[in-house]
Amino acid sequence: MNWLINIWNTFKIGLMLFALVIIIGFTNSRQNDRYINDVHILIDNQFENYFINQDDVLALINDRGKDYLLSSDFGSLNLKELENRIESHQFVNKAQAYIDLEGNMSIEVTQNRPIARVVVNNAPDYYVSVDGDVLPESEHYTARVVLMHIDNDSWIDGENIKNSQQGQEVYELLNFISQDEFWSAQIAAIRIENNQEVVLEPQVTKQEIMFGKPEDIDNKFKKLMIFYKQILPYKGWNSYTSVNLKFKNQIVCK
Repeated sequence: MNWLINIWNTFKIGLMLFALVIIIGFTNSRQNDRYINDVHILIDNQFENYFINQDDVLALINDRGKDYLLSSDFGSLNLKELENRIESHQFVNKAQAYIDLEGNMSIEVTQNRPIARVVVNNAPDYYVSVDGDVLPESEHYTARVVLMHIDNDSWIDGENIKNSQQGQEVYELLNFISQDEFWSAQIAAIRIENNQEVVLEPQVTKQEIMFGKPEDIDNKFKKLMIFYKQILPYKGWNSYTSVNLKFKNQIVCK
């Protein structure tokens, strides 16, 4: 008797699985026959970067743009491929595309965030992103970031500044400045000399800041803060033409 019950239970499970497959297949078929109603593109500008706009995103998806998407059915669209196309743009960090139950396609785009603009003699300017990526200038927008003047940028890799030892050291300096609210506002420009020593140019005061090699970064900025808080208020903000942070446990002012 028990074997009959087992057969019946197995039959019921098989029947339910079969029905489930039929329902899923029917649902997918109905989904594939549905068309995109509208396309919504949301570009994240939380850092006030405007390097890419909605038209750029549509052009990356397909050269036929929004009209092409609106005439497409669900089954003909590969959302992962669309995301990869958008992420191929140098100013895009991440893209996510999805379709809701009403047939609306949403595309969310997160931009790369620059932390420095590189100025090189006899060559176009370019940016360094928060991840160290080398980004070209944009026809839409100029970011307000620290300027980095370089006579010779042969030590910078064409894709990511961190790919070389010198680039990694300079990146750590740029990243330190960009993450600090005070220094990101106070440091207007950086000069990289041919010997790879760094000179900082402040936004407010007139002193050149001889930083030396981009190493021991935290301690050097602590010394610079002492200069701003304990020396300049008593000597006058423009009493010195330069301040040297290169020597250990010393601040040399001229």
